[in-house]
Amino acid sequence: MTDRLHQVLMAGLSKAGIYDLGPDDWAAVQAIVDRLDEVTVRRVVYWLSANSSEK
Repeated sequence: MTDRLHQVLMAGLSKAGIYDLGPDDWAAVQAIVDRLDEVTVRRVVYWLSANSSEK
């Protein structure tokens, strides 16, 4: 499950134009995946994609 959540979150970051992740960013991604359920991760991705479409 965490692999899928990681893929979902990385796709959302990519869609938002966030590509160059540093060590702190990777740690944040891992913390989100470890601590949040799938519905919440997908909601965060939705917010990222909604923000990217406004630009």
